[in-house]
Amino acid sequence: MYTNRWEPATALDFFDSLDFFRDEMERLMEGFRSPEARGIFDRTLTPAVDVIETRDAFVVNVDVPGISKKDLNVTLTDTVLSIQGEKKEEEKGDKGRKFFRKETWSGNFRRTLNLPDTADPEKVSADLKDGVLTITVQKRDEVKPRLITVNVN
Repeated sequence: MYTNRWEPATALDFFDSLDFFRDEMERLMEGFRSPEARGIFDRTLTPAVDVIETRDAFVVNVDVPGISKKDLNVTLTDTVLSIQGEKKEEEKGDKGRKFFRKETWSGNFRRTLNLPDTADPEKVSADLKDGVLTITVQKRDEVKPRLITVNVN
């Protein structure tokens, strides 16, 4: 005969179970963050964004292929950068045309990014070239590094 000693559950056992459950949920949800799944949800709705910090500025590159300058709107309020736009459906003269497969997207999008407090909302520029919108936000003068010369006597 096999006997097993019964031990009452402790609070630690409960929290270990919660940690295990959380880890399993994260593992399951990771599949939705894969590039294949993101293509279904993210890429069709929002353009890719890179934010780069240089010595004097923050540079934001936004992939907006096929979107004209007049269909883009960039605003900076304090340190909140908002990028809005619309990619319009291409109009062709052939009315009987049907898509066999369509992977391009059209419609409205909006991206909102929080920049660091060192960004100067008064010094912003934007440039659209080859389907990439480049937004440059200068840093505030008081936070830019300065070179201090040391005098040797």
